Amino acid sequence: MSTIPSFQLEDTSVARFSQLSRVSLKVWLCMAVATVWTVVLYSRQRRPRRIRGIPIVGLDGGKRSIEQARKHFISNSEEMMREGYEKTQGGYFYIPSPSGERLMIPTRNLEELKNMPDDHVDFTGSFMEMFAGRYTTIGQKWHLHPGVIKKSLNSSLTEIMPPVQEEIYDAFNDVLPPCEGADWTSLTMADRFTEIIARASSRMMGGKALSRNKDWVATSINFTTDTWIAAQRLKRFHPILRPLVYSWLPEIANVRKHDAVARCVVKPVVEGRLRDGSRPVDLLQMLWDGAVGEDKSPDFLAYTALAVSFAAIRTSSSVPTHLLYDLCARPEYIQPLREEIEQMLDEEGSFTKTGFNKLVNLDSFIKESNRFSPLVFMTFGRVIHRDLTLQDGTIVPAGTIIGIPSHAISHDPEFYPSPSTFDGFRFVPDTTASHQQGPPSFVTTNASNLSWGYGKHACSGRFFASNEIKIIIAYFLLNYDFKFAKDRKDRPKNFSYELQNMPDPTVEIMIKRRPGARKLWK
Repeated sequence: MSTIPSFQLEDTSVARFSQLSRVSLKVWLCMAVATVWTVVLYSRQRRPRRIRGIPIVGLDGGKRSIEQARKHFISNSEEMMREGYEKTQGGYFYIPSPSGERLMIPTRNLEELKNMPDDHVDFTGSFMEMFAGRYTTIGQKWHLHPGVIKKSLNSSLTEIMPPVQEEIYDAFNDVLPPCEGADWTSLTMADRFTEIIARASSRMMGGKALSRNKDWVATSINFTTDTWIAAQRLKRFHPILRPLVYSWLPEIANVRKHDAVARCVVKPVVEGRLRDGSRPVDLLQMLWDGAVGEDKSPDFLAYTALAVSFAAIRTSSSVPTHLLYDLCARPEYIQPLREEIEQMLDEEGSFTKTGFNKLVNLDSFIKESNRFSPLVFMTFGRVIHRDLTLQDGTIVPAGTIIGIPSHAISHDPEFYPSPSTFDGFRFVPDTTASHQQGPPSFVTTNASNLSWGYGKHACSGRFFASNEIKIIIAYFLLNYDFKFAKDRKDRPKNFSYELQNMPDPTVEIMIKRRPGARKLWK
């Protein structure tokens, strides 16, 4: 049997041990105080009370507890949204989620809610909740760029888009192999489309100084992914523990690294313009011109540029992949779309404002693809900060997260005849009809088309995003033949997690260059 060796502590060792014990005691006392403070803080942030009489979906007729329904939501939110919308005929219902029960509201409430002040009906609060914004910064200080994009960028798209077209052309040549000759090349396209989107958005943001900077392009892509991963990691911890553990998580450290890269790349660009007096037409300059007070600093512009890249890549990167999968599964649409694009370019010479308006078939196909494969299953997310009485008498308690089940609405036969049928040209206007007012386009927002949000917080960058997506798909259609690999015919299923929806990034596509490839301008 082994024995523990005995030893004597010298006086100095005893003193050192006593000192360490006192330090340890202080550490434990600090941790105890922090824990008590966190308990007090959390006790003030209990789940909001629910409204009596409003049904909760996902309980499977009582077979599933509320806790089980919250877990069920993680992989089945689309199904639960449709269940609630259909059972209540577009009325109120609660959908359980790990963050609590979200109140889905009828579209009839949109008009009274759309322009309410943010200190009462909070738009960024929903982002803060979804992406743990208190720790990842998503939703924090997002007050500058939406207004600047709406006021300055949207009115300058005629000047902004030609350089973006050039960037898209160069990005395709950089991220895709030659694919020339009679042989097909097999590859996955999701990551490649994301890089092309990132470069095009960066060109809009700060010119070639950003779009050709590999560190910036990589960080603008990975910031979105790493932020999502960090948020999900944090959500595994009880809210009472998050303030204590977040600073130790490697996922949060990755988010901080992206902030550091943004400062290293964007600040010198801003400072260089201040020194030489240059004023290029891009969003970075528009943000500087629109900033006031403390916001007018290179540091804040670096943070804002990262926030814009998050929004731009998150909203746009998956759309071309969804479109590609839909075209591979329905190749009968390829030739009509090519002919429309060719005709427009022959008439306009490039993607002009008039040219975009002529692409009614492409616009319709994109909108129909988005109807089946949206970015999220719920829009118009808001956090109610104090009790809210709606016009129909419903009192929404403070702390409630509300939303609109937009994906369920997009499959309502009242708005979309034969909603389960994919009709790529569903939204093409009937030129034979009298008093034709034109179709609702991909960027239109109304009570039955809420993919871009609604009201004053409808996505301000949707006009740029729509143009960017159309150019990317047009270039791909005109310059490549493509099909599913391995003789696949069916459209691959999407991946969903909570409210998020994304294409399967592992799907292989066969592509080859078409003869007579052309640029998108003369």
